[in-house]
Amino acid sequence: MKKNILIISLYILIFSCNTDDDNSSVDQNCSLISEIVSEGEFNSIITSNYVITEIELISDCLEITYSSSGCGTELWEENLYSVDAFYAVFPLQRSVKMELINEELCDAIFQKSISFDLTPFQIKTQSEVPLNIDGWNQQIIYRY
Repeated sequence: MKKNILIISLYILIFSCNTDDDNSSVDQNCSLISEIVSEGEFNSIITSNYVITEIELISDCLEITYSSSGCGTELWEENLYSVDAFYAVFPLQRSVKMELINEELCDAIFQKSISFDLTPFQIKTQSEVPLNIDGWNQQIIYRY
């Protein structure tokens, strides 16, 4: 068992290294579309089954890199949600949660990056919206 964990760890280490630091080749197409949900649905979203390690805003796409335990990332499903209940400040701000659906019971730790289209989070009366993402300690300013 220890040998398998060591092999998996080495595999992750080798393939997570990237020597290409040039971001000019980043694909501007988002993988998934974010969604507005009811306040009840939003409050029931569990965010304790992953750890966000990096966030990057590229045009209308929010790329989230996170880690979680499991048997692999192929069966993971991610969603990004906000609610139309705004903070009582101007400009209006959005609370945002990423949902990870991961029903695997393995103890290996994997890292994955996923991008979400933020256009559903736009507010018609504003040209930007501050995003307060659960699990991330910095506010992200989404300009459109």
